[in-house]
Amino acid sequence: MKVKVQSRKADQDAPKVHSQPESKEAFRNLFNCFYALGMQAPDGSLPTRSTAWRRFYRIFSIIMYIWQLLVVPTCFVISYRYMTGMEITQVLTSLQVAIDAVILPAKIVALAWNLPLLRKAERYLAQLDGRCRDAEDFHAIQEAVRLCNWLVWFYQICYAIYSSSTFVCAFLLGQPPYALYLPGLDWRHSQMQFCIQAWIEFIIMNWTCLHQASDDVYAVIYLYVVRLQLQLLTRRVRNLGRDAEESLLAETQPDERRQEEHCKELQKCIVDHQTLLKLLGCISPVISRTIFVQFLITAAIMGTTMINIFIFANTNTKIASIIYLMAVTLQTAPCCYQATSLMFDNQQLALAIFHCRWLGQSSRFRKMLLFYMHRAQQPITLTAMKLFPINLATYFSIAKFSFSLYTLIKGMNLGERFTRTKA
Repeated sequence: MKVKVQSRKADQDAPKVHSQPESKEAFRNLFNCFYALGMQAPDGSLPTRSTAWRRFYRIFSIIMYIWQLLVVPTCFVISYRYMTGMEITQVLTSLQVAIDAVILPAKIVALAWNLPLLRKAERYLAQLDGRCRDAEDFHAIQEAVRLCNWLVWFYQICYAIYSSSTFVCAFLLGQPPYALYLPGLDWRHSQMQFCIQAWIEFIIMNWTCLHQASDDVYAVIYLYVVRLQLQLLTRRVRNLGRDAEESLLAETQPDERRQEEHCKELQKCIVDHQTLLKLLGCISPVISRTIFVQFLITAAIMGTTMINIFIFANTNTKIASIIYLMAVTLQTAPCCYQATSLMFDNQQLALAIFHCRWLGQSSRFRKMLLFYMHRAQQPITLTAMKLFPINLATYFSIAKFSFSLYTLIKGMNLGERFTRTKA
């Protein structure tokens, strides 16, 4: 009896072993959004366990794709045929969103077609996670998982704020938010039809914003996780040639056994670097296609929005347009920032190789280290369809071009001319 009591007490006093965190958990909220949009059912969900649910989800996916790829863009395009007598500010408010809505199908198709590549990247992440051993690495992964899942909510909230603000401003003005063409509805005919159309447009825009936010945030999350793994690798490389109990300033000469252990650790770091490049090779083609589409329209969207804000819009519409301009910034700026930061992190890896404890190591260790340094010095650059580099310089060039477009339109005094013509 005493033995059982002592064993229970020993179990209670023993430290709890926490499971190793997984980097793929950073994509949990993202793939839940894809699940809700009908793009892919995650492992363990009902469509993957039941044949009936799988058929139902396929039908749901077909409906969602037809809705977002065909119906919504068509409603925006046809609506401009029936905008006679509309205020110019309402036309511009609809136009700035219509550009995004019409081009969104290209991003959806590119992302949906390449979702298997994003799933394949999880295998390489699992290999890199397996190399983490100390509590500091585990804590860094946990913080990254928490931040990435929070980013998904942040994007969704920001886009929802825009759609809600546009909806409220439209109600205050007595006009539907985007004046979409909805068969059987004429919002000018009665207050009831106006309310029905406004609420339908609000629902359509919220669903479109869910798609848009998911398509925009995935690149930021994946690049952040790649940066995390690169930083963890840099930390391991910096400690090469040093034992766990050895201080950073110690100059002890390693014996043959320790030299062999250091060579094996260097080989593991080289393999980790190769795995990291394979991981980047999985996600870079997906990011390249979607960000290329976004680059093509960002200048037009920002220019149209600034023209609406500074020339035509009233106070209520200005507030909604400013929020939309901030949402447009989220579509490209964070991705460009992460890509630029990835280049700087890669430079830190080459510096870490130089600053590791290579003095006193075997000739085999030093030769491998030289080849490794040469490979690590090659820059990591992401491009949009091999035409535009994905970095902050490209984003600022687009922003500068859109501001130049606004300045040109303002210099033509279109606002005054339109006011005189209307008068």
